[in-house]
Amino acid sequence: MPKNIPSLKPRELIKILEKGGCRFDREGKGDHCLYIRLTPESKHIVPIDMGAKEMSPAYVLRIFRQFGFTDEEIDQLLK
Repeated sequence: MPKNIPSLKPRELIKILEKGGCRFDREGKGDHCLYIRLTPESKHIVPIDMGAKEMSPAYVLRIFRQFGFTDEEIDQLLK
């Protein structure tokens, strides 16, 4: 499990996710935007709550996991 995952604002998280190969897919319901990550094995589509003031470390980790990032990839992206 990755150590030192910070609380992040939605825009900060999106910058990190885009660095990891995720991209905007479409608008969702309410304040949510759907982001997509294509890997050779699968396609991951995850909603991100853009209306949140700050996302807890547990929520940030859950988003990384939904996209299929490994612990090593998460550590690299957070550097």
